Amino acid sequence: MFLKAFAAKVFARYVHFTNSWWIENPVVAQEKVFKELLKTAANTAFGKDHGFSEVRSYEDFALRVAIRDYEQLKPYVERVRNGEKNVLWPGKPIYFAKTSGTTSGAKYIPITGASI
Repeated sequence: MFLKAFAAKVFARYVHFTNSWWIENPVVAQEKVFKELLKTAANTAFGKDHGFSEVRSYEDFALRVAIRDYEQLKPYVERVRNGEKNVLWPGKPIYFAKTSGTTSGAKYIPITGASI
């Protein structure tokens, strides 16, 4: 039992240490993730259509990417379902999650390794 408790404490310290930077700097950490996501998606069809490579701030992003419902995003999803790569995210999704579709029929959500 002592060994398990010791290992748990060592692991907890490691997790705390590896997470302490973003815990202490949440805004900077979120901006870093935001920029990484934009860079990763810049060469997708959606990223090119919305000028992700030109986005420098959240305000730029908000001006370029309107809030939309599934029906407005559906043409991109259909391209992915038809086997096209690099549409919403680099590569192809692993599979699609199908929603129950209570309001407008079934909806297909691409699931990628990154989203998992």
